[in-house]
Amino acid sequence: MKKHKIAAAVLALTSAVSASAGAVAFAKANDAAMKNASLENDFIRLTVEQNSSQMEYLRFCLDTNNGQTATKDDDQKNLTYKNFYSGYTTLNINGETYIYGEGTDTSEPKYDASKSCHTSSQRFGDVEVMQTLTFSEGFTKGYNDMLRISYKVIDAKLEDNIGVRILIDPMIEDDDDLKLYANENIGFDAETAFRSPVPDVWKGVITADRNISVYGKNNVSELKPDSLTFANWSSLYDNVWDTSFDNSKSISDSGVAVKWEPVSAQGREFVSYYGIKNDAISTSDLTGKTNVVSPQTSSSTAAGITALFAVAAAAAAGCVVIGRKEKKDE
Repeated sequence: MKKHKIAAAVLALTSAVSASAGAVAFAKANDAAMKNASLENDFIRLTVEQNSSQMEYLRFCLDTNNGQTATKDDDQKNLTYKNFYSGYTTLNINGETYIYGEGTDTSEPKYDASKSCHTSSQRFGDVEVMQTLTFSEGFTKGYNDMLRISYKVIDAKLEDNIGVRILIDPMIEDDDDLKLYANENIGFDAETAFRSPVPDVWKGVITADRNISVYGKNNVSELKPDSLTFANWSSLYDNVWDTSFDNSKSISDSGVAVKWEPVSAQGREFVSYYGIKNDAISTSDLTGKTNVVSPQTSSSTAAGITALFAVAAAAAAGCVVIGRKEKKDE
């Protein structure tokens, strides 16, 4: 009886310590750090143009670092077109359109590794808007593998109205013609716009390898977008505010626009997500019944895994020791 009790206690302790070690190891994958003028964690890398003399000022690029944990196919791949030029955000303020980055700075743009974000703010007439780009959980708890893209009105008059259009130019490696899906499984080859309701999820898949994909998420904040448009990049880029599309026109250069029509501006925040999707894996409890969901651990957390197994082994033994960027080709 005593042996059974001791064994049960050791197993319980092993499980608890292993879970704790796994959590610590995985947390390190989410830690953000600066590297070569970019902010990165184990999954993704954010680069923002901070040179105010450039026309791409405050636009951003997103890439993978180690990407999805289930495959190495997406390691070190771009998730947006490979310069700052092709994606931008339009602000519609009282009927006038502005591009974020072309206003007057009201704060110094900066990365903050401790908060896994980049922040900047600009004034457009009477309205001040803050752009915050943050590594954030997307589809699975524990993975900061998406970029939370936020535009928050921090100063405006009661009568001011603002709308926002975020133009994303999704690209994986050298594939600029991604297959686009709404809600993950409804594919579209022609230009299409979605309204009432806007799909919660959209996906872009590389045509050469379906192991590599990008994801967008909407409807994640109180202020829902009014439209989501899949179209050729040039159709969206050349129209600063409109999201023109032609259902008879096939998509050969994928572009995605998330849009909010103008609303009362004070205190509003417009939020969308873009990045990748990792899947959790199931682990078995001591009885062999699968009932716990936990994240996979990426390659950069190997030291944490090693520590986990070392602790487990010790516990089992009954002894636990605690370009300068070129313009986009047309």
